[in-house]
Amino acid sequence: MFKKPFTVKKNTNQRNSDSRKLFNRLKEEVNAESKIDKKGQVAQVKLTTFDGTQMNVYTIDKVPMLFDFSETGNIYPTIFYLWNNPKTFPVLVCHYPVLEYLENGADLMLPGVIRSSTFEFPTFRKGAPVAIAFHCTETGTVSGPSAIGCSLMSSDEMIACGFKGKGVQVLHVFRDELWSFGPKGFPPNISVAAWNDYGNETEEDEDEEEYEGDGLGKPLMTEVKEVGKEEPIQEEPMENLLTRCFLAGLRHRFTKNLLPMDVGQFYVQCVLSCVPDGRKLDMKKTRFKKFATFLEEINELGDDWIIKITPNKQKKGVDLVTDINYSNNLFRDFEVSDEQVVDKAPAEKKPFEAPTIAEHFSITEPVLRLFPGFSKGDLLTVKQIKELITKYVNDNKLAAGKSVRLDPILSSISRIQSETALWADLMKALHAKMTPTWHIRWVDGREIVRKISPPKVEFKIENRAGNKKVTLINGLAMFGIDIRTICQQIQTGVATSVTSQWEVPGVEGPQVLVQGNQIHFLSDLLINSYGIDKKFIKGMELAVKKKK
Repeated sequence: MFKKPFTVKKNTNQRNSDSRKLFNRLKEEVNAESKIDKKGQVAQVKLTTFDGTQMNVYTIDKVPMLFDFSETGNIYPTIFYLWNNPKTFPVLVCHYPVLEYLENGADLMLPGVIRSSTFEFPTFRKGAPVAIAFHCTETGTVSGPSAIGCSLMSSDEMIACGFKGKGVQVLHVFRDELWSFGPKGFPPNISVAAWNDYGNETEEDEDEEEYEGDGLGKPLMTEVKEVGKEEPIQEEPMENLLTRCFLAGLRHRFTKNLLPMDVGQFYVQCVLSCVPDGRKLDMKKTRFKKFATFLEEINELGDDWIIKITPNKQKKGVDLVTDINYSNNLFRDFEVSDEQVVDKAPAEKKPFEAPTIAEHFSITEPVLRLFPGFSKGDLLTVKQIKELITKYVNDNKLAAGKSVRLDPILSSISRIQSETALWADLMKALHAKMTPTWHIRWVDGREIVRKISPPKVEFKIENRAGNKKVTLINGLAMFGIDIRTICQQIQTGVATSVTSQWEVPGVEGPQVLVQGNQIHFLSDLLINSYGIDKKFIKGMELAVKKKK
């Protein structure tokens, strides 16, 4: 399901009422209390998979936790949910080598399921969500669960058929694209005994664990309240945090070149991006409740207006930021304290390793006769094709120096009208009858096959307000480039404003916007720092011509 890249169509925060409905659906499905942060920010991500399937992924504080295909069907957990709640859904324990087959897109075959008294076989209905964990005999540990799918038969039917055939349609597995969409990480490994004991702890045991904690649990808090000698630390009002982040965003993350700008986009890119480390800005906990109300009041606080908001005539109900008053006393007097005015690159990250991109040609029906022993869809390199065609020519005694005599098979496939053809012309004609294919492999082991067009980083130059030029960069995600890291590198390298946008129509993955024509710097950065070959970069000719 998620083996190939998907397209995010919409990503919106949910209302509290919708979040409660989601958690109620989850409770009905598992009949157990989940270890899940119900106070976290729940968002619904609408996406379309590679094969066109539309579905919803639910994130909590930007971590994918659940997904479904409709609001009335099954709700499935992600592996991030399962790593915190291993046994809330039925779990089949399989031999560890089975994981490799599931990662390559296979469904779970029942002979791979461990049937012994060591692991209890769960009870479930046909069509129910089923998690899959893996037992490693060498280490004696259980890993995961690292996959989730839909059962193709009930537990009773599996027993009755002797555990033969396909048992679970796998939807999501470790190291797929949904795993990449989240914080990644590796599945937990615990001993067999700990796995079997999981979920069997008594309430008394849980209470003892709380008292044996690090002093931050409920018993200590209760003791403090009873003694009454310590007063809780007063936290900064949410309204103050909002105002600070708003002014910091105006000063350091916004320029007039971005006008006009959607108010929602301004809130995300300029205000939320300035929230200090360890803090969380929650608009609902302010007295404003809505960002639009805050903007109305902030214009009345200073000696003059500070931000001008006008309705979008093209989209009903959408407002635009159309002007900024930098002479306002609030803006002039503001000084940065702990606000995040520059995106920080992830610390202690390994040097970037570009994915390996190998060019192949896929065998099609017209050329299949030339490649005995191969099947339609098999991939061949240019060198392999030349060797196989050379063998065919020599076996049939068709070689004529630098040319090849065309027998009926070669003539019908290549459509060359003459009796002979140069080797180069023949190979070119045969390549045209095959499907160009690119095999992409990342350093973490992920692989995809892309047909027809190769992956490319594309540069575009557009004019924005005031006839100012901006550089748009598309296709970075296909090469595994971290967007926050490269934005920080560009921002410090050319001392200009850099922003990223998601859900841009016609663009695969995020789009990066850089002020000015910066193609010279960007090309050098991608080629020298990221190891991207020039043939996978499009638009380098749009760079500013250097003066002689």
